[in-house]
Amino acid sequence: MVTASLFFTLLEGSRSMMLGMMAMLNSQSVTESTLAEYNIPAYQNYHLFMMDSGFGTGELQLSKINADMQRLGQENLNPTVIGLGRYNNFLQMDVTDSSIVQYELATDQNAGPLLRQISELSKGEVAADLIEQAYKKATGIQESCKDGKQTDKYLDDALDTIEQSKETADKASLHYSSNMPLLTNLTVSPQNTLKYSNIRQIKTYNIILLDTPTDPESPSEISNPNPMEDIKNAKNSPLLSQILSDEASISAKQLSKEDTIGTRAMNIGNYENPNTSNVVDKLLTIQYLKKYTSNYQNQLHMPHSLEYEQEYILFGKSSDEDNLKKMAGKLLLLREGINFAYLLTDHAKREEALSMATTIASIAAIPAAVAAIQMGLLASWAYAESIAELRTLFSGGNIAAIKSSENWNVNLAEAVSVVFNTSIRSKKVSGGMNYEDYLQAFLTLESMDNIGMRFANLLEKNLRLYPGCEQIKLDCMITAMVTETIYQAQQVFLTFVSIERLSKKGYRYKNKYNFSYSSVEG
Repeated sequence: MVTASLFFTLLEGSRSMMLGMMAMLNSQSVTESTLAEYNIPAYQNYHLFMMDSGFGTGELQLSKINADMQRLGQENLNPTVIGLGRYNNFLQMDVTDSSIVQYELATDQNAGPLLRQISELSKGEVAADLIEQAYKKATGIQESCKDGKQTDKYLDDALDTIEQSKETADKASLHYSSNMPLLTNLTVSPQNTLKYSNIRQIKTYNIILLDTPTDPESPSEISNPNPMEDIKNAKNSPLLSQILSDEASISAKQLSKEDTIGTRAMNIGNYENPNTSNVVDKLLTIQYLKKYTSNYQNQLHMPHSLEYEQEYILFGKSSDEDNLKKMAGKLLLLREGINFAYLLTDHAKREEALSMATTIASIAAIPAAVAAIQMGLLASWAYAESIAELRTLFSGGNIAAIKSSENWNVNLAEAVSVVFNTSIRSKKVSGGMNYEDYLQAFLTLESMDNIGMRFANLLEKNLRLYPGCEQIKLDCMITAMVTETIYQAQQVFLTFVSIERLSKKGYRYKNKYNFSYSSVEG
């Protein structure tokens, strides 16, 4: 009897160990099986794993998932055999409770779970040299944009200087005429009027003031001596109308501002996962966006709520047109800075601007303003060159990233006509940078928080275009979770042992299992 008791006790000890192992494997199987029900459109179109815990309702339903996991776990351990009822074995046990104790949602930490998946996916798809090229293209953009803002100041200063000089001259003329005796029957011979230009009439005293004497053999008028005013007017007009020959081609799509990620009350998970990212992660994310989202130059053939998705991720405006306007403005600012900086280094072009500035200052009788007018002309010239470049970019061509005399396009005398003629573009160059290159470079400078949340909002709106997904919310999409399962089992072999206290004792197992989609390769 003692030998039999020892034998059955050893058997029960082995069974107890096997039950513990079965509990662990069952917890793993149930958790992974639950998360295997990921959203199909999200995976097929974006290679992203997310499980809809709202089951298409847009409401977080953890209790339903808990019940489903407990039922699945029980079926795993006590399977039903068709025609024979429940299948019994020596490792039989029951699942008394199954629950999610921690869970991570796609929108947590500014869509950090999505960005981690994107980074992991891109590591296997993007070569290291592409990442390095993207980083190089982004270098120096911020400084050039600052220079672009400065061009507006130079142009405004030049125009203000000319305007102030006119006001001063008008006041002086009025003061001079008001102290003169009233002249009547004043006549000016045609021969004398030929010697003067810029004739002004002061109606109060019915006299003619003649100023700015010129050579009688020189032309009486200078053709468009001051292009700055026309350039200023162009800068105040809609930019897209100066760039695109057919504005009707602009997408009219826009996102509804209602029920938007970041503005509505969001579900928040309690999963412990630090949201850390670095420059490489950002560049990997941008390469992913280049492949899986559309832009003005590359529109993907799949359902999407906006045509210019990358522009939306960059600027966050609700309509395609507004995002395209922002993109055009940012490109203009950048190219103005680059072109203006080059003009300052080109001696011949500075001299050409100086010559025109001297003429304008002479006509306005403000010789001291030559330097300010020269800078204003250079700023106007840079604007005209930039407009020609933007037309090339928006038509799908490449432009020179760095300017030189060989790839400069616009003459100063033609600056105004270039701005108002949408058919004039800069020459396309081999190499250089195109529209998409600049878009990726701008995204490199954007914060990961903005990129993550805007992409999440765009993704949610796009997924709602698929049947069965019309009400889904990304803040109900689980991307990782920790489950806890409690098992109960009875002793089997100890029932043959005469020690009653041992034979009536059962087993209780509590098992936790952690699973995250971020560790899964798409």
